[in-house]
Amino acid sequence: MKLAELLASADGYTVHGGCELEIGGLSYDSRRVNAGDLFFSLARDAPQREAHLREALGRGATAVVVERWSGSERPTATLIEAGKPRHLMAAIAERFYNAPSERIDLIGITGTSGKTTSTYLLREIFEAAGTPAGIIGTIGVSFGGQQLSSGLTTPESIDFNRWLAEMETSGVRRVAAEISSIGLEEGRAERLSFRAAMFTNLGRDHLDYHGTIENYFNAKLRLFTELLPRSRKFDPIAIVRGDDSWGQRILAATRNHKVSFGLTSACDVYPLTYSAGIEGIRTEVQALDQKIELSSPLLGNINLLNILGAVALSSAFGIEKEAMVEGVSRFSGARGRMEVVPAKPGVTVIVDYAHKPEALAGVLESLRALGPRRLICVFGCGGDRDRGKRPLMGEIAGRLSDLPILTSDNPRSEDPLKIIAQVEAGLVERSLKRIEENAAKSQVGYVVEPDRRSAIAASLRIAEPKDIIVIAGKGHEDYQLVGNRKLKFDDRAVVQELTGTAENK
Repeated sequence: MKLAELLASADGYTVHGGCELEIGGLSYDSRRVNAGDLFFSLARDAPQREAHLREALGRGATAVVVERWSGSERPTATLIEAGKPRHLMAAIAERFYNAPSERIDLIGITGTSGKTTSTYLLREIFEAAGTPAGIIGTIGVSFGGQQLSSGLTTPESIDFNRWLAEMETSGVRRVAAEISSIGLEEGRAERLSFRAAMFTNLGRDHLDYHGTIENYFNAKLRLFTELLPRSRKFDPIAIVRGDDSWGQRILAATRNHKVSFGLTSACDVYPLTYSAGIEGIRTEVQALDQKIELSSPLLGNINLLNILGAVALSSAFGIEKEAMVEGVSRFSGARGRMEVVPAKPGVTVIVDYAHKPEALAGVLESLRALGPRRLICVFGCGGDRDRGKRPLMGEIAGRLSDLPILTSDNPRSEDPLKIIAQVEAGLVERSLKRIEENAAKSQVGYVVEPDRRSAIAASLRIAEPKDIIVIAGKGHEDYQLVGNRKLKFDDRAVVQELTGTAENK
């Protein structure tokens, strides 16, 4: 397409140079620019922006977009200055890929926890109803038997539109996508036409980016007050956790068709009866004007809420209850989300992505309700992220588990021992004392083992039949970030190696 065509539906930019250029592709990564591409420089600091621009031009970019040109001499290629480069990128990406979200039913799911599981539940229900479906989110992009890595929970708008276009070509008709607060704040989802938006919950997360919990909430609120109302879909729907104070604020703010779900009868979709055991969840749900009996292999009340959200959206879409029953019953869980990992006989080992206070509390409360003899929690906190949550995580593990084992997560550039000390303050607040592994079966306290593999091994040595071990924080991740190194590390694989249950054994 010609650059002039791509710019026609956008605003907030100034062009220096010609617009009758043919654009062969779009890119925001200077290392991957092809000749004839339009390149967007998204780096925050000026020297890095200029370096990326020069690399893109050296690789043959026909035109470049930057927030502000700071060099002394403008490039010979067409230069576009835009106050919000990502917003311009979103408008151009939509035009370049022929607006696939206008023809696909795109469901955007936001919330601190539950996004990933909700996307997978919805895909199972949609496909049980005979509608090919795809997923975009934390674990990756999935459609038509393909599992692709995305790198970001909510991809940049170029990738988002490209994947939607590929899905449309492959026959996908509905896509469930995780929409993160950072993705919303940065404009990665701008110009997408959502058929529905779902809110799961809100807890402490990304405060290193947003600064305050209110800013974090307002970023998510945009999905319901700005993006959903702008959708070119007929009657877009808001699906919102209604027995949650943040959800109630969203319900009050949105002017679209809305359906609430939760554990109380004040919601549009709620459980009439339910039970949650080690074998899974059984529930009868009042879903708008019908009752649905559901059985799921998923564990805990935290997953009951994910099921209710998926049923609320499916009911609002008019999907037959037989498809909901089938989809819920056959979904055994997303990778690293309350995932049961084979281990020693009689001991249940669960790997979960919970790396923030409310998520860890939700997991531990759900597992406590299953009635284990003892609940053992292996956990830590990541480096270079919100430090304020560290003692909160320690307090939660000390309050809700019988034996916390404190270890490293992804320390990144920080000293792992200093992170552990900050988390430990929350355990001390619970009047717990540090104990050695050999005392863990007879004394109350917590164990500190900075090496994550050794911490997992310790939990397996300590555990006895009818105990539950939850290994929290990394979930689906198959790496550990230590300094500037990305080391191979998968909690699930480590458990299987230590217990001899790996598939290749």
